[in-house]
Amino acid sequence: MLIAATAVTGCGYYNAMWSAENHAKDARHLEERGQQSEARSQWALAAVKAEAVVRRHPRSRWADDAIVLRAEGLARSGSCEEAATVIARAREGVTERALRERTELAAAECAIAAGHPIQAEAAVALPLTSTNAARRSRAEYLAGQAAELRLDYAAAVEHFERSQERAALPAQARALLLAGRSREAAAIIDRLASGPLYETERADLLAQIAIANPEDASLALDRMLKRGRLPVVDQARLLIADADRWLARGDHDAATMRYQRAVLTVPDLTTEAGAALVGMQRVLIGRATRRSELAAIAAELSRLLRTQPGATAAKRWLDFVTQAMTLGETPGARFRVAELARDSLNAPILAGQLFLDAAAADTASLYAPKALVAALAVLPDRRDSIAALLDTRYATSPYTRAFHGEPSVAYAAAEDSLARELGVAVARGAPTPLRARVDLPVPGPRGPWLDEPAHARVPPRGQPRPAPPPPPARDRPAQPDRP
Repeated sequence: MLIAATAVTGCGYYNAMWSAENHAKDARHLEERGQQSEARSQWALAAVKAEAVVRRHPRSRWADDAIVLRAEGLARSGSCEEAATVIARAREGVTERALRERTELAAAECAIAAGHPIQAEAAVALPLTSTNAARRSRAEYLAGQAAELRLDYAAAVEHFERSQERAALPAQARALLLAGRSREAAAIIDRLASGPLYETERADLLAQIAIANPEDASLALDRMLKRGRLPVVDQARLLIADADRWLARGDHDAATMRYQRAVLTVPDLTTEAGAALVGMQRVLIGRATRRSELAAIAAELSRLLRTQPGATAAKRWLDFVTQAMTLGETPGARFRVAELARDSLNAPILAGQLFLDAAAADTASLYAPKALVAALAVLPDRRDSIAALLDTRYATSPYTRAFHGEPSVAYAAAEDSLARELGVAVARGAPTPLRARVDLPVPGPRGPWLDEPAHARVPPRGQPRPAPPPPPARDRPAQPDRP
């Protein structure tokens, strides 16, 4: 009976430990495939199974393995608060070198999660000298993360370069970017073009490189696509993202080439083809110089909505284009349409022309000089002629004086008058001292307060200070917008 009971106990222990190790094995495979959330779930299950082994068989010869596996599972599943006690226990009782290295890796993991790089570097000191390649590689990766937390990007790059962890390669590229070495980071991206494994990292890193140097990002993408190893859908998405970046910078030719290439890369009636076709219309919008050019764009966007399943973004742009095609009946409405072209359609030349049209439609309107100032900002090639018209026709306008940097007590009054016409609410804070209100006025729907209210002035000796008037209802935001 005793032999049978021992056999049953041993079998149960073996099964529990096998299950825990199996969950840990699955977690590592998921990490290699970039499935981090699924990997964390498997690590958590491994910790639970290992805990059962420790609780039921505390004196077995495999108890140390179970304690260390529980520490690893808790650390790598994100349960570092619970892991702290287990790690401390393992550090006190475990003597085998391999188990101590695994314990220190778990400790480093939690130190990095807590933002303690010095503790992490102390923990990885032992596994960095391990004879086991996998543990040494993991230690290099964690050491790179610790160095990055200390803002030592050069050291981080070296550690990541020595690691074979799946996450080490994109981490190395990010560290290079943080170190200002965008060309080297772009070269690293070439090594990520081996399939869907690095799909998210590729897109993110190209976007980060583009912030520093858009040409480097495009060249890196071209090299990646030249290899031809990426699925066509991934290629199209990267091309569209690159086109969007060039369009945001106002380079319509580069954006057009990228959108066209994306269209040719994927089959018709796909989401990516639809997005690229809409992008091409956005380029035409950005290049528009006259309101009459928008009719053809609106027609094409309508067609894409009807026939292209992936062109859902066409609805948003069609709404903007339709509004920009509307002829405003009042000076305020015409000014708002010009603002829409500038701020929503990103069509500066069209916006400039609409501002000029708004000024010409009613030369006596308060909006006329404001529209001319707004046109100056988006039509730099016509600056001299517009400024001459502003000085000749509206020399005394508060907007003209504000444009030249002259203080004007009428500026705020003009802004409030326009705000009431538009019917937009404005909150106004307490008046500031005159000294704080003499900076260069900002052209736009709101400007600085330059007048001194009566209740803020010091009255002559013996006379009471005037009571402050009730705050008037305002119809426009307090912060100045662009003209």
